[in-house]
Amino acid sequence: MSSLGTSARISLASLRGHKRRFAGTFLAVMLGVAFLAGTLVMGDTLRGSFDTMFGNATRGTDAVVRSASTITTPDDSQGTRRPVKTALVEKIEQTDGVAAAAPAVQGAGQLLGKDRKPIGGEGPPTLAGNWIDDGELNAYRLAEGRAPAASGEVVVNRGAAEAGDLKIGDTTTLRTPDPVKVTIVGLATFGGEDGMAQTTFTGMTLADAQKYLTPKPGEAASIQVRAGPGTSEQELVDTLNPLLPEGVEAITGEASAAENTENVSGQFLTLFTSFLLVFSGIALLVATFSIHNTFAIVVAQRTRENALLRALGASRRQVTASTLIEASVVAVVASAAGLAGGIGIAAGLQALFPAIGFPFPEGDLVISALSMLLPLAVGIAVCLGSAVLPAVRAGRTAPLAALRETAVDHSGASRARAVAGTVLALTAVGLSLTGVLVSPSVWLAGSGAVLALAAFVVLGPVASARAVRILGGPLDRLRGVTGGLARRNALRSPKRTAATASALMIGVAVVSLFTVFGASLKATMDQTVNRSFAGDLAISTPGFGAGGSGLSPKLAPALAGQPEVGTAVGLGRGAAEVDGQGRALTVTDPAPFADSFDLGRVEGSLNGLGTDGIALTREEAGKQNLEVGSRTELAFADGKKATFTVRALYG
Repeated sequence: MSSLGTSARISLASLRGHKRRFAGTFLAVMLGVAFLAGTLVMGDTLRGSFDTMFGNATRGTDAVVRSASTITTPDDSQGTRRPVKTALVEKIEQTDGVAAAAPAVQGAGQLLGKDRKPIGGEGPPTLAGNWIDDGELNAYRLAEGRAPAASGEVVVNRGAAEAGDLKIGDTTTLRTPDPVKVTIVGLATFGGEDGMAQTTFTGMTLADAQKYLTPKPGEAASIQVRAGPGTSEQELVDTLNPLLPEGVEAITGEASAAENTENVSGQFLTLFTSFLLVFSGIALLVATFSIHNTFAIVVAQRTRENALLRALGASRRQVTASTLIEASVVAVVASAAGLAGGIGIAAGLQALFPAIGFPFPEGDLVISALSMLLPLAVGIAVCLGSAVLPAVRAGRTAPLAALRETAVDHSGASRARAVAGTVLALTAVGLSLTGVLVSPSVWLAGSGAVLALAAFVVLGPVASARAVRILGGPLDRLRGVTGGLARRNALRSPKRTAATASALMIGVAVVSLFTVFGASLKATMDQTVNRSFAGDLAISTPGFGAGGSGLSPKLAPALAGQPEVGTAVGLGRGAAEVDGQGRALTVTDPAPFADSFDLGRVEGSLNGLGTDGIALTREEAGKQNLEVGSRTELAFADGKKATFTVRALYG
């Protein structure tokens, strides 16, 4: 019989004899692969569902005319796109190959439900815009009722109406952010769904949309264009672009749908998949220690058996191969089970999200070749890689080892290991302190954390021997013979003891990481607010991120007029470009702002800003090489440019 066949028979016999031992290894590999496969399948499914939904919604839009540039700030990666003139609609409609064109106004608009509470706004966007009468150019489809025809009439997406317990004929309030009384005259769907995920939409007449959602009439976010018979999307775009004014561009409807999909789902999917990938990586890392430990124990238990095989003529290669074959069988079977588990996890998440209030677009699971082959390959590689050293150690078993009663492993307590682990630990501490205190850097701090983990793994066998002697000392007196045997068994192989403890160490480290990070983040935010905010009360919208519609500018003056209020100041946000770089702006009344916030040392005068002055933090002024009295040009989202004088520096 061939050497491979002999090794395979020995491996299968060992698997049958160590079923319970390999059960833990099987479970470790399966869970890691299941997390990884489930993450990939769920990500592909969500992307596919959003692609389908946006494709269906924009099927009749062949081109989108919009501003060619955006103002992107560090805290807004999507940026603010400049508006376009609605007067372009007439010019576009007269172009050859154009069947229809309509302006699309879009802004924030939060609808109140029947209970007078905001619908959505806890993260997902709450949008409002004009209702486009051309059914093919409108991403929303009228499902019930009619289109708005008079001021105050609106159409809302059916999902928002159901969430707010609203129906056709109901009157409610739309925050734009000023409150507007509206009457619901129709319900709409988006791409065959009750809405665009949890995003709410309120469609108004064009006049109302321009009145409440744009700085001035005659502007729109974009212009939707439908091609005539025989004109393709690209041909339409190629015809329109030469006719458009500078700073305005036309893109295909397909490209616009892809951008919308990325804007709505990209950031969330990146965060969602990264979160699950971290857990799958942790599971596979823990599995590595568990697998290595399992095979190390099996090899140690089979020392005399392997020695007898060597004495009977088995080569080192055969003994090593038998161990690797065992690992291969466990890897393939466990990884295959993990793939099935991953599909189950994805299906479970797809059903769970709507149940907890996150209704994603409906659609079948998308199972790609990559989402199956990659987890399978990772699972097999992790299992085989973890078993290599024990397999090599098994192949090195000497035939005379069959005469020994037991073998004690002292290699874990070697001086070289202690020195190497100490060097790694000191380097990790140095990098971490440098990355946190000296020169703040995520890469330095992260590298220090990785080296710290490596140092613990290297020092584990050295520390485990001493820890067992110290902690296991009382066992002889407390547990008698059982305790003494347990202590001596743990001392027999420091490497194996350390490997067992390492898996638990990683789990505890991960829990500690998230706990400490969350507590530190909360404490940092609390300290920042306490240092800068000198007021007694802050009023804000309940949403975060893109949710909500903001507060009415009329609220601060109304509050300031109350007898119980000494000072009330409103804070607005904006964006502008300075030397081609986007910068976030805070719009406020300087005098009460200084009373409500601790601005530190102020150079210049906040009260003297007027209509052409700005105040900068010293950090921002340093970046722009500006000082009090300097002049700088700001370009705003509406296309206007203005020169301002720096009247004050603070911070």
